[in-house]
Amino acid sequence: MIDRFGNVMIYVTDPRAVADFWVGTVGFTELSSQELDGKTLSVEIAHTPDSEAAITLFDRAVVARMSPELDLATPSILFASRDVRAMREALEEQGVTVGPVAEHGGQTTFNFADPEGNYFAVREISG
Repeated sequence: MIDRFGNVMIYVTDPRAVADFWVGTVGFTELSSQELDGKTLSVEIAHTPDSEAAITLFDRAVVARMSPELDLATPSILFASRDVRAMREALEEQGVTVGPVAEHGGQTTFNFADPEGNYFAVREISG
């Protein structure tokens, strides 16, 4: 049985640049990184240092060579924020591509793109 949810793996062209976006722009924390031949192979990030779940950004080309059978598509991830409008505005002010705030099934949402054009959604939560 699964005892906890650990990591979401996202395959990107430049793990260091994408990690810097998540840390510097979105406010995540870098937990660890792994280098291979002077190049960043992977970077683990989370929304807080003690988060139960994390995102690991892997170099897509390296993973494709090591495990060609894997689907390297970006997963759909839905994050949560207490104020999606303020978050969207802050990201837009930093030059991030953001979608409009929308209402879907009683939930307020928007999406944003990382530097490689991978989109992620955010829904508003209370509390």
